[in-house]
Amino acid sequence: MLVNRHVPVFLFLLSCSLVAQNPAARPHPTPRPETAVANQASTQLPVRRVVLYKNGVGYFEHTGRVTGDQPVTIDFTSSQLDDVLQSLTALDLGGGRITSVDYNSATPLDQQLKNIPLGLDEKPTTIELYAALRGARVEVSGGGEAPVTGRIVHYEIRTSQTEAGKAENKQRVLTIVTDTGDIRSLSITPAVSVHVLDGDLRRDLDDYLALLASTQSRQVRHVTLEAQGTGTREIRVSYISEVPVWKSTYRIVFPQNSAGAAAPGAEQTAILQGWAVVDNTGGSDWDNVQLSLVAGAPQSFIEPLSQPIYTQRPVVPVPEAANVAPTIPEEALEKNSPVAAATQSVTVQAVSPPPSLQPRLAEHGVGRGYGGGVMGGVLGSLRPGPARLVQDESGATTSTGFDDFFEYTLAQPVTIHRNESALVPFLQANVQAAQVTLWSAQDPVPLRALWLTNSGKETLDRGSFSVFENGEFAGEGLTDPIHAGEKRLLSYAVDQAVQVHTESNLFSTHLHHLTVHDGYLTERTEEIREVTYVVHNAATEPRDVIVEHPVEDGWTLNSDPSPVETTASWYRFNVVTPHGETVRLHVGEVHPERTTWRLTGIGDDQLSIILNGSGDRAAIEKALAPVLSARAKVHDLDSQIAEKQESIDNVEADSTRLHNNLQGLKDSSEERALAQRYAGEMNADEDQLQSLRKDMADLQQQRTAAQQALNEAIRNLDLDEDV
Repeated sequence: MLVNRHVPVFLFLLSCSLVAQNPAARPHPTPRPETAVANQASTQLPVRRVVLYKNGVGYFEHTGRVTGDQPVTIDFTSSQLDDVLQSLTALDLGGGRITSVDYNSATPLDQQLKNIPLGLDEKPTTIELYAALRGARVEVSGGGEAPVTGRIVHYEIRTSQTEAGKAENKQRVLTIVTDTGDIRSLSITPAVSVHVLDGDLRRDLDDYLALLASTQSRQVRHVTLEAQGTGTREIRVSYISEVPVWKSTYRIVFPQNSAGAAAPGAEQTAILQGWAVVDNTGGSDWDNVQLSLVAGAPQSFIEPLSQPIYTQRPVVPVPEAANVAPTIPEEALEKNSPVAAATQSVTVQAVSPPPSLQPRLAEHGVGRGYGGGVMGGVLGSLRPGPARLVQDESGATTSTGFDDFFEYTLAQPVTIHRNESALVPFLQANVQAAQVTLWSAQDPVPLRALWLTNSGKETLDRGSFSVFENGEFAGEGLTDPIHAGEKRLLSYAVDQAVQVHTESNLFSTHLHHLTVHDGYLTERTEEIREVTYVVHNAATEPRDVIVEHPVEDGWTLNSDPSPVETTASWYRFNVVTPHGETVRLHVGEVHPERTTWRLTGIGDDQLSIILNGSGDRAAIEKALAPVLSARAKVHDLDSQIAEKQESIDNVEADSTRLHNNLQGLKDSSEERALAQRYAGEMNADEDQLQSLRKDMADLQQQRTAAQQALNEAIRNLDLDEDV
């Protein structure tokens, strides 16, 4: 609660007042001369060095001087504290030591709400609010009725249908028990007010609302470091914190009247300026700090160390003793002598209680016989043990450099106040850049571009750039990182004087090698693709046009000229185009292909295509002659077998027809004569079928022999010819 938050402060001030009034309440040690400053307020430790990374992390270094046991303070925002607690490093460079680091903690809102008896969460509904006020004494007034005083019983929203039955009316009703004992249901409208009469409950509501309001305000965390030592010393504190990503932007400025002075595509000297957009959103001002900008992304994460974390403990029910109904012991049948031990004896290893506890145990009837059970464990924990020593260990830290990091360190200190931003220059150098026109088959719009060479030692970070020619703005674009010595194309404007289109696009396939081995025919072909680009320059000066042709897997260039540059996706050809003229660029590519067929399964049409595509057809036909002859014999027999089978099918169909007609005849004289004729025809068909089946068997035998001859010819064929 908000009120309770001030109670510890009040008690602290009260205790200080009592101590001041009673000097005998505590001793006053004589301060040492070197620690006299320690009683003063802590000093702020200013920021002296800032390193910003591209992954939104900043490294901060505070440096200052302290005297004696003087504490130092650094202010942070709540969002910074998790990173600070995870990475804070504090060093006393004058032989002292940092004894503690304190900061004002913040209890999570859900835990603070538990301390307010209303039982409301962060965003309660109206029904939940009135449910928390159930039983409270209130006064309801307004709505044209006399005020009513009573205690809240229930709040609800009642829904009813209109007369037409097409809409619903929602009425908010508060049920109270009045001071006279009447139960009233009152309609709550915007004109009706409910006044809480219970003073304690009003204070709970005030605390609840004040707590919600406090969470909306921006919290500042004061981190105080206690330094112990003698004399004046230097203190250095470093940590990382989440910061806005710094942004790179460049200016490329060509000298006045440089356009047209150089030959097309020739490199010119331009001025390259690099600027960084830096934002200070932390809790401290940056006054004369050494600023470094690192284009790299070290691994970093956030762990909520600044938030108190509560674990869920198991709830164990309170054990209850079982109620036992009274019983009547059985009457003994005979009297026996007393038994020395009526119950079984259990021996427990005894542990002597501390002397200070023995009188108290005796008062409760506990003697030396208590053991190592629950009571023994509790009492055993009360015994004084040896003092536990905390060893002060200083671990050595190591740092690793990464090749893909590059850093810009500003020569002059900079000043950026809290919640301010700045445009900071971090680079100015001369670079070599050739002005060209870039055309790509992917985006066929000619663009003015720079072929820029990073001749310096620094890597240029990714970012935007602006180009200035003849003292005027010429265009802007984006760039990826450019490493030292690397050459990169940067487009920045549309070139309306250059037109590029394709004049022809041809595709052909050529057989150049044929192999036959173990019954398989393998042909090696080349797919040839040719395209002609037509470049026209309507400008008054020559143009160096860079034509980008796509790179495709499996295809290789087989034409001149060669590209001046090749990337993972593009061949780049340089086409020098005089003013007012048209130049053509021919690009040819070849793609090797290999196809294998089984000779016994290849068709005549496919074989004919292969032979027609070969150069020396006569030599190949001569090598294939035995196979071709055997294939022709097999195909001829297949044709005869098919014809013979067709004849057999026709005769069998005719015999089946006669048989069906014969079954439908009666026993008349005419039908008997017809039956005799059908029988004669059926006998002739049967004779013909026998002859046809004999011929079919001969043909199949010949076909088997021909297939064996073909297989033998294929096995004996071995061909390896360029065609």
